[in-house]
Amino acid sequence: MESLNIGIIGAGRFADQHMMAFAEIPQAQVAAFMRRSKEPLEAMQRKWNVAKGFTDHKELISDPEIDAIDIITPTDSHKRYALDAIAAGKHVLCEKPLALNAADCEEMLQAARDAGVIHATNFNQRARTAAGRMKRYIDDGYIGTPYHTSIWWGMTMQEDARPDVLSWRFRAEQGGGTVYELIHVLDMARFLNGEVERICSLLNTAEGRRAFVDVSKEIAVEVPDSSVFLMQHVNGSYTVAHTSFVTRGIGHREAPRIDIAGSSGRIVSDGLHSLLGNSGPHGHLQELDPGAPHPTPYHQFVEAAIAGDQSMIDTGFEAGLEAARLADAARVSWQEKRWININ
Repeated sequence: MESLNIGIIGAGRFADQHMMAFAEIPQAQVAAFMRRSKEPLEAMQRKWNVAKGFTDHKELISDPEIDAIDIITPTDSHKRYALDAIAAGKHVLCEKPLALNAADCEEMLQAARDAGVIHATNFNQRARTAAGRMKRYIDDGYIGTPYHTSIWWGMTMQEDARPDVLSWRFRAEQGGGTVYELIHVLDMARFLNGEVERICSLLNTAEGRRAFVDVSKEIAVEVPDSSVFLMQHVNGSYTVAHTSFVTRGIGHREAPRIDIAGSSGRIVSDGLHSLLGNSGPHGHLQELDPGAPHPTPYHQFVEAAIAGDQSMIDTGFEAGLEAARLADAARVSWQEKRWININ
């Protein structure tokens, strides 16, 4: 196989990001879109010059010219679409969160393994932020033995600042709020410091009711709009991660702020990709060479599918499962007001 024909399930506004990413990969060919509403589907086809369009995902999956499926839908539908695609022998790239609980993620992972298809979770923030570049410095021993990590990531989604927000992000059965929608921070914690031994959390809903662009009146907010996680890693270090939908003064989105300290150094993200650091003798933070970009899940998925080699992907469904285990444990921690051990 010299190229990969991809069908996208969920050709909505987030599909634009995926299309731009695939446009940078010569071997990737998006051959079809699926969206349940016909007029928006046809508009996306015209916008991206994609000839095939389907309103039924099973028709897309059954197309013999499609090699792989990219799932870009609300989280509660990921499992159904992924299992159908896997059963048809298609490789699967799935948006994060992989599913809304670890049990569903485990079922998806096992199905992909049994079918022998290539699978990836779209934890694209490893590449779209400074995290991937920081990981190289950590692996090279820049900070010595890791001691502690701080991760902050948030965005403004309050009604007066973002009246365009859709309600699914704030529904427990679809979005999961700052625990699941910003699950990137849990993946980053594992990515940067290794597996987590235990976790405790504080989950808060500051604005219990609000209006959304897709509903006619105010509804109850069913999920946390800010969260704090304290994680102790197997290597002895710890991570504090804070996520928020209700932080003013940052626009729609701000790059995560990551600060990692160890026995002989410290490295700090500075904006989207820039790094500051100090290693060895004590001194002030200095600008670091960020190095080459970390490979995106899009690149890894396309190259691995063409090569038939799952080991080329560092965000397989395993990564989606482990992040979901942390998210599940965080919810139990807050409900029971205690640390939760991660098996």
